[in-house]
Amino acid sequence: MRTIKYVVLSVAAGLVIGVPLWMVLVNAAKPFAEARTPGFGLPHDWAIIDNFRTVLTEGRAGVGLLNSLLITAGSVAFILIAGAMAAWVFARSESRPVRLLFYASIVGILVPAPVITSVYLDAQLGLQGTRLSLIGLYAGVYLSLAIFLITGFVRSVPRELEEAAQLEGAGRLRIFATIVFPLLGPVLFAAGIVLWVFIWNDFFYAFFLLSGESRQTLPLGLFAVVSSNSHSTNWNYVFADVIVVSLPLVLVFVLGQRRILAGVMAGGIKG
Repeated sequence: MRTIKYVVLSVAAGLVIGVPLWMVLVNAAKPFAEARTPGFGLPHDWAIIDNFRTVLTEGRAGVGLLNSLLITAGSVAFILIAGAMAAWVFARSESRPVRLLFYASIVGILVPAPVITSVYLDAQLGLQGTRLSLIGLYAGVYLSLAIFLITGFVRSVPRELEEAAQLEGAGRLRIFATIVFPLLGPVLFAAGIVLWVFIWNDFFYAFFLLSGESRQTLPLGLFAVVSSNSHSTNWNYVFADVIVVSLPLVLVFVLGQRRILAGVMAGGIKG
């Protein structure tokens, strides 16, 4: 009975994932005439190289890829470092005010970001439309999630290691940098992947805070490709752009799946 259930779930998962994936792949390889009505059949004339060349040049996917990498990497790095510092303080302190501050900090997981206020603040600071403004917004939006994920793991780090370093004269910053932070590797990697997916795929915040084609991210570029022609959508370019947007995330999961699983298991067991 359990074997049948496993087979049914595997087939269902394969269909849910495989059918859309196949549709994206085959239509990304078709010329415009064949992709005008997306289908599941193989192309009669293969145009995959021309489609990707068009997306990377006219669709400015190369610029979008660079911007997405800069914004996502900068945001994730800042969030993980600041989140690890805050989580260490929250996990080690037994003060009631600090505990209340911890609860207040993770409330941000449920509170939506004030986009209009952020746009106004960026204008006052001279950051409107820049990558730095978007990195700042992502830091404010996702820092609560990072603190929540890391705090439980920090509690599993033995205090004796920190006390021994303190007896040898190490300051708090040095204790964090040389002892605590390296031990957080598994949970930081898992949290970093979660944050990377959220930020990489974001369209909403980037749409409001970024300006100019030279600063567009991959999701914004995909939107531009879809909305460029209101009468007839170039589905071959759209599907090729979807592959460009998704491929970096797929590579990250394929290359780091073991470390992701290890980080999730470690956080679940030690938290």
